[in-house]
Amino acid sequence: MNAALAYTAEERLVASWRAGVMSLPDDRIPCPGMIWKEPGPGGRFGVWAGVRTMMLRFVEHWGEEAAALGWSTESLFGVHSLAGALRADSVGALVTIYPRKVVAMSERTITLERNGSRQVFCGLTNPAESLPIWEFWHSTRKV
Repeated sequence: MNAALAYTAEERLVASWRAGVMSLPDDRIPCPGMIWKEPGPGGRFGVWAGVRTMMLRFVEHWGEEAAALGWSTESLFGVHSLAGALRADSVGALVTIYPRKVVAMSERTITLERNGSRQVFCGLTNPAESLPIWEFWHSTRKV
């Protein structure tokens, strides 16, 4: 029996999320609309690396639950196919400008938190033009 067949659909989806996030660079932004350095003279560097880290934490701690609740790859990790993270209508819950941790999730909402401030994500308004951030990154890289 093939070992891959022993995994559930949710486990395979979570594994694909993990592989996708791991394929993203941690030393530069993968698409327009993300930031590397906070604005201002005292701005922190490596902001994107923090977002990527939080994506991986989400996959580890919430991935199976998100898959079981029906969250799609694009709803979590999507960006606009041409504009990247500049088009908020096509950006998934975990593709935010600053790293946020997930504190609650249901079939229709994900609650994100950063520095005590909460944001509730209710889904994409333009899913047809969204694709996973790693597909955007790999399609725009110069080989």
